[in-house]
Amino acid sequence: MFHTREIERRPRLRDQVYEALRDLLRAGEFPEAGAVENELAAHLNVSRTPVREALFQLCREGMLEDTGRGYRVPELSERDMRDIIETRLMIEPQAAALAVSRADATALAALEGALRAESTAHTTADIAAFAAANSRFRDQLLRSCGNTRISQILGVMDDQVQRLRLRTLAPPENREVTLRGHTAIVAAFRAGDPEAAAAAMREILAAAGRFYAGLGANG
Repeated sequence: MFHTREIERRPRLRDQVYEALRDLLRAGEFPEAGAVENELAAHLNVSRTPVREALFQLCREGMLEDTGRGYRVPELSERDMRDIIETRLMIEPQAAALAVSRADATALAALEGALRAESTAHTTADIAAFAAANSRFRDQLLRSCGNTRISQILGVMDDQVQRLRLRTLAPPENREVTLRGHTAIVAAFRAGDPEAAAAAMREILAAAGRFYAGLGANG
């Protein structure tokens, strides 16, 4: 009979590499011209095996594509963006409503902090900082809905459009629309109004559809 042992669970190296590559994608720092395994392995100071495994997973999730000569962020067509917006419209308003009904004071404080960071970045026209604060806001909102599967599905779609999102947030009028939507969501949290949060999310997604359409089929 085995004796009970306490095992310290640590993230597998492949999972650490996967998260590191996702961070590059979220920040818009994955090379536009693409990258090969050995370059990424050298950048992360790991062997090629966990990099290959992480790249395979990212390709399966649609965040990267294998060109045969390396890996790059895929271009999104008008059909791709329409599908993504339609899917988000079916899920995100309800997720926002769930978040209002399930979130606590800590979650609200995190949303308020991300909103303040967005406002500051908008004032200084710091697009990268605005996008980072935007990601923090969305991450907290998804966590607050209390459904890990929803968070996973929407998180993957977020990463798929992140490079395009950085471009749509460059015009100040687009950032103002985002700020108004997030301000309305925070107000809904404070008021405990799930329907108001859902309505605000629908407005944000309608605006996102217009932003992406304005960039053309391939951004």
